Amino acid sequence: MAVYFQSLCSSSNGNCLTLWTDRTRLVFDCGFGSMKRTRAALLGFTEGPARPDAVIVSHAHSDHVSHYPLRVIEQLQLPVHIHYQCLSQLRERFFYPYGFGQLILRPFDDAGFSIGDFSIQPFALDHHPAFATYGFVVECRTERENARMVLLTDFCKWKKIAPHLVDADFIFVESNHDLELLERYFNPNSRFHLSNPQTAELLCHVRGCSCRAPKAVMLGHISSQRNEPRIAIRETTTAFSKRGMKLDFELIAAPLKVPSVVVKIR
Repeated sequence: MAVYFQSLCSSSNGNCLTLWTDRTRLVFDCGFGSMKRTRAALLGFTEGPARPDAVIVSHAHSDHVSHYPLRVIEQLQLPVHIHYQCLSQLRERFFYPYGFGQLILRPFDDAGFSIGDFSIQPFALDHHPAFATYGFVVECRTERENARMVLLTDFCKWKKIAPHLVDADFIFVESNHDLELLERYFNPNSRFHLSNPQTAELLCHVRGCSCRAPKAVMLGHISSQRNEPRIAIRETTTAFSKRGMKLDFELIAAPLKVPSVVVKIR
């Protein structure tokens, strides 16, 4: 049984990721700006299961979940898994005036949960102090061994969470802004996100602590104004080179508004 990953969109304007096997599809976040785009994304899969088994939400910021995507999710009767610490913010920010009486909500806690072929372990991230935010370690039993994937965006400190990434088979991680472009196009909210140098340092640290390289690392949540995919890639590549470390995994930058390549993880 193979495991696949794809980013459907990833930026400050909208985020949606998917992991799947031949039997189970998970969607992580659903931050599209309209019901039309949400419906096209959730019903437009051409590889693997055509219909998601669940939508898992990292936190209650509108580029990760919002009113219109929730309308479509409710219509499709897809369960929404969200940490109980995010639940009240989800309701306060996006339920009024519609109500969402038929929305299937399945709150989870720090203990983790399973959906189909996948087991999901959430871990807390340091992001905006007013918003509880979570990354996810996702494991799947393949024919030979477990595949271990780590998905995390929207955070500004990495030392406490770095152990979650060690010996992962695949990592999707934020590389939000370039420091020079941030000076030119300042945004105070950038302090809640990981810069290119911070992401590069994190990946160097994780690779140094790992016994084996991941199959691939995809950089995401790239700012449209304060970053570029090529700059994010260059920052990490340069960091490995300066440390005398071999970049022995595929390094990819997720497109901001369109789907990425499909990564076969195992």
